[in-house]
Amino acid sequence: MNKNSKIALLLISLTLLIHFPLLVKNPLAFAVDGIPDPPSIESCDIFGNKVDNFTLSDAVYLNGSNLEPGGLYYVYIVVDYPNWTISETHISDLDVVEGPIIIDVDPSGNIENQPVLIWQLLTEGYYDIFADSQTDGLTGYYDEYDAIDNMDVDDAGLFVIPEKILATIPFLFAYSLVLLLKQRKSNGTIKKNGKLQSY
Repeated sequence: MNKNSKIALLLISLTLLIHFPLLVKNPLAFAVDGIPDPPSIESCDIFGNKVDNFTLSDAVYLNGSNLEPGGLYYVYIVVDYPNWTISETHISDLDVVEGPIIIDVDPSGNIENQPVLIWQLLTEGYYDIFADSQTDGLTGYYDEYDAIDNMDVDDAGLFVIPEKILATIPFLFAYSLVLLLKQRKSNGTIKKNGKLQSY
């Protein structure tokens, strides 16, 4: 074996060694350093696309990964809570808006049949989503087996936009357009066929 072949074999071996945890068929996903990725949940639409801003007429769906394989979770929509602390935050500390919604986890650590519908009758405001493992850890407490969706919008997991704000956007656009046309008319110029014309 010549020198170049040995170097190539060494590089291939090092690459496989570094990425081996990613190649292992393990129910929990692993990061490059071999430490399990933490449980993760994320608000989304019906197609599984991440969404953090919703209107009152929208529905909130949930995706999850790296959860306890084959586990059972209770999911709660809670008013934005700024003080999430492992092993200290209890469900009684939270202002629950919706839940518990029972979620099953497949053998790969993903929410079964995701995305799953978790909230339909939305109210405006900032919210977090809390997934509390019922099969491992302390139930009712936020711990390392649980997942939260927060810190996406300011310090919240999602935001429900008041529709009255959305309704004003077309009005403001139309009003701005009228002012612009009025300004041009008062200057004595208006565009016709792509050319400025004075009158």
